[in-house]
Amino acid sequence: MDLKTSLALVLMGLFMEGLHAMKNNVCPTIRDYFHMENNSNCWYDFAADSTVPEIIQRTGYPLIQYKVQTADGFQLSVFRIPDFSQTKPPIFMLHGVQSTSGIFVGLGKRSIAFQLHDAGYDVWLGNYRGTEYSEGHASLNVTEKDFWDHSVDDIALYDVPAMLQTVRHYSGSPHKIIYIGHSLASTAAMMFASERPRVAKSMVSLFILVGPAYKMTHMTSPYRLLFPLLYPALDLSKSLNLVQLFSRGYSRRLTRPTCLASPVLMLGCSALLNMFTGPFTDIAPETIPVYFNQFPGGTSLKTMTFLRESTRGNFRKYDYGPGKNNHVYGSTAPPEYDIKKIEVPTFIIYARNDWTTTKQDAFYLYKQLPESIRAGIYGVEKMNFNHNDYFFGKNADKLVTKPILKIIENFLKRSQKQYSQNTISL
Repeated sequence: MDLKTSLALVLMGLFMEGLHAMKNNVCPTIRDYFHMENNSNCWYDFAADSTVPEIIQRTGYPLIQYKVQTADGFQLSVFRIPDFSQTKPPIFMLHGVQSTSGIFVGLGKRSIAFQLHDAGYDVWLGNYRGTEYSEGHASLNVTEKDFWDHSVDDIALYDVPAMLQTVRHYSGSPHKIIYIGHSLASTAAMMFASERPRVAKSMVSLFILVGPAYKMTHMTSPYRLLFPLLYPALDLSKSLNLVQLFSRGYSRRLTRPTCLASPVLMLGCSALLNMFTGPFTDIAPETIPVYFNQFPGGTSLKTMTFLRESTRGNFRKYDYGPGKNNHVYGSTAPPEYDIKKIEVPTFIIYARNDWTTTKQDAFYLYKQLPESIRAGIYGVEKMNFNHNDYFFGKNADKLVTKPILKIIENFLKRSQKQYSQNTISL
């Protein structure tokens, strides 16, 4: 046995000892959680305790971290799982509301970020302002209420282009970016591409919008009854200077120990969450602690007001009220984002039992897009599959990741064929 082999065995032994020293934190059934500590059915999953960079590295993948400063001073974290071959386009992924890039790495090797990297893509994971990984600013402190005075408009018109520009600059790829956005990230993509269509087209070759949040008039979640209270809650929190308390991702320090304190509380928290996303979930019991390690990730209350607007059939800029709207926009009502102006090919993925972004709303969105950019629509018809299962569900790799890989592959083949035909015709 040579020295390298011996050293490798020693390191492996130390690693295994370290794992054994870790306490069990996940179990395959809810019943197992009742006696988890000495239960041989349970095990330790570092994704339930680790940050996104730690998960990437501990899963065995390379990592480069970037700090991106927007034009209005916000400092965002972007995590890259690099592939320097440049044979395929870079893929940029962005999360939804009260989430982080952790949704793309929480299932270990089965996670979409790792499967895309295994398929040869240069993978970039964005975190927009207000989330736990993007709480920096050039002049504002995260404890100041002015830090939290931002809406979806700011995410769309500042954060998204800044992160995409970073991908283009540092990837060095000759290919345009493929953008995969979940929920509010799809909202931001459409707002950005509506407001700055030529800029979006110059950087992005394809939008894949997963559970897209456009006009969510068919939302079936009972929580929509609370959405009219978002504006009063925002005003009250501002007046009491508590806006940062209700916005920061550190609220998870309370929800995580509470929701994971017992199997009963775990079920209760999951049920409360599923009332918003859909009652029938594909998230396995062993994934629940991983999920609550990422959720909530933080966001501004002002961003959350988009939910009220969208369920009323609006897709427009932030509503300040008639007086201030007239000052800011030159009209008493906020202007609408015109998705007819989008020039980037767009593919939509929905789930049949997603209570938040429904199948009806997904088809409505698809029909509203210019026919020239409709790249396709695909639905997860599984009964127990909701808004958070696209990336956390136990069947997410089969029902979402593999179809996305196929969607990208087919799109690239068509694009190459069109390029070849145009070259020949020239």
